[in-house]
Amino acid sequence: MKRPLITACVVSLLLAWGAPVFAAEAAAGSLAKSAISQEPFFAGLVTEAGRLKVETEGFTPTPSLLAHPDFQTYAQAIKALSAGDLQGHMTLKARGTDRDLKCILTGLSRDLPIKLTAIEAAKSDADMKTALTNMANLLSDNIDVIVTPATADSGLDCTVEFGPDA
Repeated sequence: MKRPLITACVVSLLLAWGAPVFAAEAAAGSLAKSAISQEPFFAGLVTEAGRLKVETEGFTPTPSLLAHPDFQTYAQAIKALSAGDLQGHMTLKARGTDRDLKCILTGLSRDLPIKLTAIEAAKSDADMKTALTNMANLLSDNIDVIVTPATADSGLDCTVEFGPDA
């Protein structure tokens, strides 16, 4: 299964942003957090992505998951997080700051529905396990890009990546 380009971009940017440093700090017990992650709106995105990651990892990887009454609530929460990421993008765009994070949030807002569609399309236990793992990884990325302090500005251009409205 091919991963969307933005997922690969997120991984690359996590490395550029110092995710290995963040992981080392986490292992050492002293987590450095970005200033933006302390703002209530962005802290809320982190909290919700963390909650959804735990929920995703707790699902039994079988297509019968889709019939569970809580799945529709989960799907709505994923869509709301996607909308929140896009709102975060718009907030940063209005400020004219955090160019890389602004662009990454756009990608996350676009990737979340793609991962949700993959879960909804899973026809076997193996497909469901893969889809859930991919969603959990994306939710982890959603957290990491907000809380990890930027160590470099890649100069990522959202207009080139996502079009003139980005």
